[in-house]
Amino acid sequence: MLTSTHEIEKINKNEYSSLIKINNDYLCNYEKNIELKEILGDWIYNIKDLRERFTNAKPFSHIVIDNFLNHAYAANIENNLPRTTEGFFEYNNPLEVKYTYDNIDELHESVKNYFYLLSCKKFVKLVTSITSINDLEIDEYLHGAGVHYQPKYGRLQTHLDYEKHPYSGKERKLNIIYMLTKDWDPSWNGANELWDEELKNCVQKTEFKFNRAIIFKTNDISWHGVPEIIKCPENVFRKSLAYYYIGDLEKDKNIYRNKANYKVNDNNLLTTYSDNINELCKIRSIRRLEKRDIERLYSNWSKDKES
Repeated sequence: MLTSTHEIEKINKNEYSSLIKINNDYLCNYEKNIELKEILGDWIYNIKDLRERFTNAKPFSHIVIDNFLNHAYAANIENNLPRTTEGFFEYNNPLEVKYTYDNIDELHESVKNYFYLLSCKKFVKLVTSITSINDLEIDEYLHGAGVHYQPKYGRLQTHLDYEKHPYSGKERKLNIIYMLTKDWDPSWNGANELWDEELKNCVQKTEFKFNRAIIFKTNDISWHGVPEIIKCPENVFRKSLAYYYIGDLEKDKNIYRNKANYKVNDNNLLTTYSDNINELCKIRSIRRLEKRDIERLYSNWSKDKES
């Protein structure tokens, strides 16, 4: 008996319903009561210019937007972000040193509503106008999205994001990374880097700055990361909010990345341990790295050794 695509999606949704983070009733009510021009920066009046810049950007389609939100709105979010990483999921390995949190119902309303802002139809329409990706949908599971903190010695090695969503079966198509730490010193590193397809050159380096967003297409050449080791003081975090849009799977492909695909770029100190690091990258493309993987392949690794 054949099962339609719609029926498969319904089955998947029922199976993973407990993992949904975006409440549709809350979203509908939120959208009725907002005016984008009161929340977003002046960039909303320059969509044509942004679309042109996004389309022509190198090494792949992206756009950097300063003053992404109204300053008072942005400051309110920053003021109400968690002050500690208690309850966060921790990544602590040579490829990733960061903390993440996606249970937005447990966050302050101002932070929670940021994710609803990017989920509302009005905003999706704006992003579609900039990117010309016409099948964009929200990811109600916020899979991989949420609040991201990187501490001293934090890093996120160059990688391609997963393609096929584990719950919806959709394809990840667009990222919005929003930066929220005030008074970040560029000497602490933390810049978002976009690399060429061969990972030979960093083509675009976007310094970390409060109320700045970078929007970029995710595909087979969108190598990106925060590979330079962060050197901020203890108890300071590189704070960002990550949000991803999905869409229909590309029809002429048979194989999709189910996990992020990491590779170390040519300028990275980890190339000294290339064989072991390559093995860790292979494992990471299948599952999260575990302590036993580090002990087996890089037993003397410590996040503060490579500063």
